[in-house]
Amino acid sequence: MKNKSDLTAHSTGLLQGTAYSRLHTSLTSILLPFSLSIPEWKLLGQLYDHGNVRLNELSGFLSYDPPMVTKLTKQLEKKGLLMREYDRTDERAKIIILTREASKLLKQIDPIVKKKLGEILKGITHDELKTYIKVLTVIVNNTRE
Repeated sequence: MKNKSDLTAHSTGLLQGTAYSRLHTSLTSILLPFSLSIPEWKLLGQLYDHGNVRLNELSGFLSYDPPMVTKLTKQLEKKGLLMREYDRTDERAKIIILTREASKLLKQIDPIVKKKLGEILKGITHDELKTYIKVLTVIVNNTRE
């Protein structure tokens, strides 16, 4: 591509789709031995980053609808990776709590993901990566419903 005007909707869409597909495949292969799906891993990661939160807050962090988050939390609870407890200040709400086992698992997975991302991002400068993240953030913000 010579300049911005060379971008076409179909070529940009194809490139974005191919990049997403390859990243998704790489991440899926990393998580498979740990019996985790990408949505489960993302949910656990948000709990690790934010601490114990209400289900609706978790839904917002992940941009998943509440029924999806409920389904994921039930799956992860069965795996012993989180607990759901009623909120003491609002009995209708549930607080989602990461277990020690989940924290250990995330610490085990993190270096593997970082190594793979290092391979995938090879040849991209720090400034280019910052710009890419900024562009993704703008796209997400511009497409909020």
